[in-house]
Amino acid sequence: MHAPTKTLETKEKQNILLVDDRLENLLALEAILEAPHLNIIRARSGNEALEQLLAFEFALVLLDVQMPEMDGFETARLMRSVERSRHIPIIFVTAISKEDIHVFKGYEAGAVDYIMKPLDPVILISKVNVFLTLDSQRRELEKTTKSLRETIAQQEEYKKVIEKQNIALKELSIRDGLTGIYNHRHFQELLAREVALANRHDTELCCLMMDLDYFKVVNDTLGHPFGDFVLKQFVTLVKEEIRSSDILARYGGEEFIILLPNISLNDANKVAEKIRTKVETHTYKDGIRSSNVTVSIGLYCNRYHSSENGSENGSEDLLRFADKALYQAKELGRNRVVVYGPESSDEHLVCPE
Repeated sequence: MHAPTKTLETKEKQNILLVDDRLENLLALEAILEAPHLNIIRARSGNEALEQLLAFEFALVLLDVQMPEMDGFETARLMRSVERSRHIPIIFVTAISKEDIHVFKGYEAGAVDYIMKPLDPVILISKVNVFLTLDSQRRELEKTTKSLRETIAQQEEYKKVIEKQNIALKELSIRDGLTGIYNHRHFQELLAREVALANRHDTELCCLMMDLDYFKVVNDTLGHPFGDFVLKQFVTLVKEEIRSSDILARYGGEEFIILLPNISLNDANKVAEKIRTKVETHTYKDGIRSSNVTVSIGLYCNRYHSSENGSENGSEDLLRFADKALYQAKELGRNRVVVYGPESSDEHLVCPE
């Protein structure tokens, strides 16, 4: 195999492969085509041409038809059978008959054009330049396509990051920063939805309004950091006693609220009593300080009480009546569950069985 006369000097140069078994023909072609932007590589046989095609990317192949062992037609067919060289334009350079039968044979083998010997430099250069221009355009398109793919890939990554950030931001906007449960604002949205569902399907919806007893004393005597610890521990205790479908939210400083859909008043009262008992018997310890805290709970259920104006139970009714029951629990000495009754009194109403 003859070594190429020139090596690749820059990535911008375009490679042309000249294939002819006669050295003088190769030198004649090279003399006509030589230019600073071209890297001209020679091959003296079909096999050598195929080896060069594996080593370099070519813009064009000028291929002699009449060669020993493997002629130009066979070389072209083998080029077209390989993915790497399938797209490379082939111009046949020949002195054989110009009859249609030979031309068609060349096109069937994969040629894109013919140049007849003796060579006309003007025609040769003109035809070569057409394919060099097409190659340059192809390369630019590939660069643009690659850049576009990379840009799209980056945008997809940015989109994923933004989506994650949006989810995180949404969570921050609906969660209480200290306890991680729903905040007051988002609870109002969920409350409206649950009330509408309960009224539409005529199902039970109970509400527990909870307030930690004498919590100001805890903050004043043991400090706000310990008070925050108690609030978080309280939420953990409550979560252990409610269903995943129940909605727990921080309503105020030490006030919490729970919505319990599709539950009877009796069962809701049992849940409230479990929470009250668990809180009462739990000792809050942070490693340095410890304290016991109790909770007062007001309970209201839509199916067992009518709205004051006779209409469907609304969000305001649910909150107002649960709050009244909570106020009664405090008035009765705290650390107890009170169910709201239509006639406000100091009596601790017992849930119906």
